[in-house]
Amino acid sequence: MRRVVAVVFALALGACAEKLPEAHVMPLVGAEQSFGREVAELGVVDGFTRNLAADAVLLRPEPQPAAQALAGPSGIDLTWEPAFAEVAASGDLGYTTGPFQAHQRDSGEVKHGHYVSVWRKEGDRWRVVVDGGSAHPPPLNLPDRFTHAPARDYAQSADHAAELKSLRAAEDSLIAGVAAEGGRALLTAAAPDLRFFPPGSFPVTGSSAVQTALLARSDVLTYTRRGDGVSAAGDLGYVYGEATRIVKPNTPAEHGGYLRLWRRDEAGRWQLALDLTITEPQTQAALESHDAKHQP
Repeated sequence: MRRVVAVVFALALGACAEKLPEAHVMPLVGAEQSFGREVAELGVVDGFTRNLAADAVLLRPEPQPAAQALAGPSGIDLTWEPAFAEVAASGDLGYTTGPFQAHQRDSGEVKHGHYVSVWRKEGDRWRVVVDGGSAHPPPLNLPDRFTHAPARDYAQSADHAAELKSLRAAEDSLIAGVAAEGGRALLTAAAPDLRFFPPGSFPVTGSSAVQTALLARSDVLTYTRRGDGVSAAGDLGYVYGEATRIVKPNTPAEHGGYLRLWRRDEAGRWQLALDLTITEPQTQAALESHDAKHQP
């Protein structure tokens, strides 16, 4: 009798667990946490390699194939923790973001920032397809409390090619808008909970907070789309590419990369859910390498 009661109780607990608001994102969060543990145990190169998709791209700061970005010793110890997660209605695409720390082994310097990892479900395994992080000064407040996007049961058409074409059109329209009117163009496409990671600054969340942050920025950014992907449900997608930043007039351009997450709202419109841009001042050698790579 006790065994029957125990089994019934365990099944009831399982049923309750499935109804928890965060149940739909926890497998992805678990994959991210396992990723962090493997990096801590095995090092950056091996830890990343075990969790990356075959076509993974890392923003370092320009987008690079993972094998290229991980070539050679890293010289750093990375630690991070997911603070936000979102998963497509089809359960095959998602992303997490949260604070990270990078410890330089030789100098002991510690850099702070926020990372973004885009994950794709391959069989029964989550794998990273795009990863990047934006550095900022040490945080003054407590670590981020974990939150998540709600589960969605709405989806668009199953025509993957059409959804990808639609996503690219939304991205290209935003790139043109930024070129014409600056960062204000982000607000036109923004979801109410837009997460904004400007280069060198703390992230902000919410369209109102993003609007305030943009008022304090005078840098000029341009973008070139290089890659993208969309969920099977057509409700969540990502775009990454190259970014160029002019901090002040008549100063050398900073080069880097960007990553954007897009989600469909219930009316079927693409809205910008996350915007991450990473640029760094260029050394002379890096400038010559960049110019050579982009010559026709």
